[in-house]
Amino acid sequence: MESSSSECPIDSLPPEIMHIIFDFLDLETLKSASLTCHRWERIFAKYCTSRFKLCIDTKDRQNPDSTEPPTKRLQRATKMLQRTQRVYRHVHLSLMYGRFGPKHTNGVFSTIFAPHWLQQLVVLDLNLALDSEQMVTEVSDAIAKMSCLQELSATFCHKRPDGTIFIGGKYFCQFTKLTNPSLHKLKVRCLLPAFIDCPNMRSLDVSLELDKKSIADKIYLRHNEQEGTLWRVEQVEELVIDRLTSNDKLDVTEYLRQFLQHMPHLKSLRLGAFDVPDKMLQVIADSCPRLEELALKYLKVDDPDILRHLSKLTHLRNLGVWYALGTHDHPLSFAGVKLPRLEKLYNNEAIFDFQSLACIPSVKWCKISPNVRRRPRSLVCDGFAEHWRQLRFLWLNLVYVQDLANILLAELPKMPALEMLVLENVFKLPDLHTFLPPLPQLKRLVIYHKKEILQQYNNTAELAKLVPNVKRIEMSENKYRFKYDFVGIF
Repeated sequence: MESSSSECPIDSLPPEIMHIIFDFLDLETLKSASLTCHRWERIFAKYCTSRFKLCIDTKDRQNPDSTEPPTKRLQRATKMLQRTQRVYRHVHLSLMYGRFGPKHTNGVFSTIFAPHWLQQLVVLDLNLALDSEQMVTEVSDAIAKMSCLQELSATFCHKRPDGTIFIGGKYFCQFTKLTNPSLHKLKVRCLLPAFIDCPNMRSLDVSLELDKKSIADKIYLRHNEQEGTLWRVEQVEELVIDRLTSNDKLDVTEYLRQFLQHMPHLKSLRLGAFDVPDKMLQVIADSCPRLEELALKYLKVDDPDILRHLSKLTHLRNLGVWYALGTHDHPLSFAGVKLPRLEKLYNNEAIFDFQSLACIPSVKWCKISPNVRRRPRSLVCDGFAEHWRQLRFLWLNLVYVQDLANILLAELPKMPALEMLVLENVFKLPDLHTFLPPLPQLKRLVIYHKKEILQQYNNTAELAKLVPNVKRIEMSENKYRFKYDFVGIF
């Protein structure tokens, strides 16, 4: 039966399908769609609450030269909150800049922490500079009442008398107790909760500065039957430690051992701005038998065979090493390393022994940023392709090897299984078609560079002849990805 010509088929689509369609539209098109009819306006309003976030920032980041006082911006935000009928599930609140007393902050907090807001918040991002500990108590109490909260990011800094912000050290402030029944992901900076009791928490991101006066040295180092467990972390599967330092010569490696032993289900571990020596890597391998992803920013290498400890991680799938300190003359070797499930490998300036990688045929994905300024040319260029004949994905950042790009790219035909190639920061990009060899095995080609460089490129037709099985050559600004993102956007 034919439908009436006066009925539009799209009007019968449920809101959930409309939301999926909206995902493919840019912001201007979304605005136009919302004006089509009252039904679409209602669907769009609900869509916005799940996709977009409410951002209240006392610093005008879009207009750095603005002279509007932070208190004035906060007052405008408070009035908007009191008038809005929209339901926001994602809220970002930053009060890092400006001097605020209770008369300035009470309006914002009383709205966001009102009962109907507490029941709807899913993601809460707090970036606050404290003038008193009273604010910490208010936030702690409110978080405990958020029954739908999934993600919490909290940064609390202290202000000096002159109004400047001080981060870290003895000025770490503490939640008395952080509890929430639904919280899945927790990120904390510049504060350490004395207690964490979030039974559904699977992801934890912390910075730890150990000293005899901080709560950090008590977590699992000094707890006993009378004190009980200070942090409930046995259910955590993903752990990020941004900083791990000691001001009183405490053994950070032993601390890490005790900390990790209380996370038997840990699958992902990322360590940030601190050195990981041989002993610490061994502790990680001994304490995390279920680890599937390991990312290290600084690996301190005294022995080129330091990776031998990883053989204990039989479930490891992703491995990233940004910088290997101390390997100027010898690359990191995988000789004798048994990682039967390793699939993805990322290094920034850490150089691997490519020949030894032939011992791990399971690797199908690699992201590398070779650097001849810090490593001998032979370690960077020689034979990296012929030992990776099974590789299907390769991401090459050529920022440090501009004059050697043609040598590295000439190796690519030796990779018969290569399906996707990402090239970043290509020197003389307009001439890429002159030194990129024919790659008929490629199915996808992505090029990242600065916007002004991409605008100069007009040789797509010549480049397409070299990659005949690539349907579309993708070009994008590299500002859209994070420098230390392990997987990138793929």
